[in-house]
Amino acid sequence: MAESRRAHVPIEQRRRELTETAVTVMAREGAWALTTRALAKEAGVPHGSVHYAFSSKDELMRSVMRLDLTHLSDLVQTQQDRPIHGPEDVAAAVADLFAAYADSVMANPDKETAYFELSLMAARDERLRDLVVQSQQEYRRIMVALFNDLAERAGLRWETDVVLVVEQALTLLFGAALSWLEQRDDALFRAVLEDGADMVGRRLV
Repeated sequence: MAESRRAHVPIEQRRRELTETAVTVMAREGAWALTTRALAKEAGVPHGSVHYAFSSKDELMRSVMRLDLTHLSDLVQTQQDRPIHGPEDVAAAVADLFAAYADSVMANPDKETAYFELSLMAARDERLRDLVVQSQQEYRRIMVALFNDLAERAGLRWETDVVLVVEQALTLLFGAALSWLEQRDDALFRAVLEDGADMVGRRLV
């Protein structure tokens, strides 16, 4: 009877539930442990239900990465309405964004580790690499839009191509996160990101 009721769950809701469950499996057992059978077992649904929601494992992985992008978009959204009058305000906005990301990493390190594992797996898997590249391009698009908006509201411009500024900022952000996952040094993690945000602000002219 319980499964009969589950069958009437709207497909988009089912996909969301399965995607969140997939991240749970990855966080607990490692990104490589995610299979459609493991997902079905964790979710308590028939294997066919997973294939009904996702036509392929690639589609499932795309949904997993989209969930991570949604998290970034939510963090970025918090900085889009704050008053911006100069480079100090831009640096403060970036610092707050970096700090919010750091909070999320420290609150759920296993989930962040799983996403890093996906990126490393993509280095050996051409199909997964294409999905990860698409996800990374969307990361850049979101951040470029934010950085352009911050500069415009400050009445300034970036001293170099904003794509380069964003790429360096993301490299710093994710590199610091990976270092924290290895060392668990909270103070160093926050100090690196705070200094990085200040460097970003100094790139406005």
